[in-house]
Amino acid sequence: MPAPHAFSTGLLLAGLLLLTGSPASAESLHSERGGLQATPLAQRPSPTAAMMDPLRSLAITDYAIVSTITARSVFEQLVGQAGPSGFTAEQLFRQLWDTQNPAPGASDLPGGPHCSDNGNTLNGAPYVCRTIEGVDASARTPASMDSYVLVGLFNRFDLAPADGANCGEYRMSFARFVPAPQSRSRNRFIFEAVLPNPSPELGLEGCRPVAWAWADLSTVDDPTERGRRVKALFFEGVGTDRNPVIHLHNYGDNASGAGQLRTNQFMQMGVGEPAPWLLREFKLKQQCDATGCTLRFIPVTTKSTPRGNFFNPLNTTPLAVSFREHFITQVASLAVEDFHRFNYVVPDLYNAAQSSPQLMRDGVDNFIEQFNKAPTPNPFFDALQAELQRIGSPLSPHHIVARAESLSCGGCHEHSKGRDLGGSVGTFPSGFPRFVQSNDLLFPQPQPGDPRLYGASSTHTSTLLPFRQQILGAFLDTPSLDASFVPSTPDVASVQAGQVFSGTVTVTNAGTTLWSAANGTQGISLDGTADLSLDAGDAIVLGQSKTFSFTHTAPAVPGLATYRWRMQRDGTAFGPELSFTLHVLPASDAAPRKR
Repeated sequence: MPAPHAFSTGLLLAGLLLLTGSPASAESLHSERGGLQATPLAQRPSPTAAMMDPLRSLAITDYAIVSTITARSVFEQLVGQAGPSGFTAEQLFRQLWDTQNPAPGASDLPGGPHCSDNGNTLNGAPYVCRTIEGVDASARTPASMDSYVLVGLFNRFDLAPADGANCGEYRMSFARFVPAPQSRSRNRFIFEAVLPNPSPELGLEGCRPVAWAWADLSTVDDPTERGRRVKALFFEGVGTDRNPVIHLHNYGDNASGAGQLRTNQFMQMGVGEPAPWLLREFKLKQQCDATGCTLRFIPVTTKSTPRGNFFNPLNTTPLAVSFREHFITQVASLAVEDFHRFNYVVPDLYNAAQSSPQLMRDGVDNFIEQFNKAPTPNPFFDALQAELQRIGSPLSPHHIVARAESLSCGGCHEHSKGRDLGGSVGTFPSGFPRFVQSNDLLFPQPQPGDPRLYGASSTHTSTLLPFRQQILGAFLDTPSLDASFVPSTPDVASVQAGQVFSGTVTVTNAGTTLWSAANGTQGISLDGTADLSLDAGDAIVLGQSKTFSFTHTAPAVPGLATYRWRMQRDGTAFGPELSFTLHVLPASDAAPRKR
């Protein structure tokens, strides 16, 4: 690994120190695979998953269902939740696209960000204006919001974190509908709500009602009833908590900044400069001043998408050098031999302001092309190779960079299709249609009750959806409370009668409820000795283990003594008995010894 570089910019150094001191904040950033993919749910046999229809419970594109939700109804719900001050639904929609125009923008949308801010940069990276898409901000075309139609609803329960800090993402993909041909008229935005856990003290178990609501859609044959249930999930929520997907706090305006809106911008493709198809990301924020509060879409970085030229070893700017040093620490995570589970963390310091899946603009968004700009060997290539050798991976540095690219916006949509990712992972699926994972075209124009579906890509149907189906089904098949325990063998210790001794027992959480002292989880003694208590900071999730330590006095009578406990939460016992067997020696025997 190259020697650390001294940075001349104090602000940059402070930012790196902040990231080093706050790894959790870096890991919490949005990712397409930052949730349950690494838990035991990914590999557990699931009868429920086998019975599920992914096109009813995971990716809903039936015209008869999605046509009942309009862009206008979504924006009206958001501004209604925000209160009487601020923008109307029409203005909020227009303000989203006004971000693509240079300042000052529309006169009736004051106070919002624009593409020209900070010299056309965001996070220090280029952020170009897209005035053709910005036309939708014009007050002269107030009906433009109604030209966007819903083409897909997506259940991303798999993105819920293992500790149940939230219940995953639930997405609405809207496309600008115009008759064929659609050249330079296509445009899309996708609301990606992160749903709060209504019972966070239970961990992932608190998400069971919403998970069942989605899974149950597979059992509903009547499309009208299925559509009613889907609409209720998004606008009303389920259960007594009434936790709707469409809520102003679910798109970034919350303590963790979770949730976002992303755009898929085609309209300026091939028209002047800058021309490429672009993907961008926004947070919905409620900004308040003396006159009241106004909802606005705020442009943010495109997550899991570092600036492509940081992979170029010839780029010796301090930020590029520090990114490459960080990237070397992510090799082991990227080398995991599972298409659905390799991953890496990209601190936001390094993320780009936009992503283009097209091979344009000197390939700036193509990680492999940038990586290949420097001849090998070079220090970055050598450091990646050395790290792969250290962990015993047969992959090449090119495979690692290709895997990182496949997790970026541009990679997933276009660059990575057919790319060799190495090892047992093989090539990235190359599925129709180009540029999108769900189509936005139905011809002839659909009418009410039309039974057709907007097409999902083969990458979706053959690769992504089956894995997400497995996660959801396995979660629902896993009991709320369960534990597994394997006694230590041989006997842990021998001790003289009447002597004080210490021991441990290790138990694994095999259920979906978080174990913590705060929610009443503990090991209750079955023989009158001390209970096993969790520490104040413990948060033991599915698949994790807890080692309890205890100190007792050995019995006065020689022989075998067994201590027994059972896990319990608020009076409900679960899992097998836990045991610790002690060999008690006569008091005159030798001092205690380990076996």
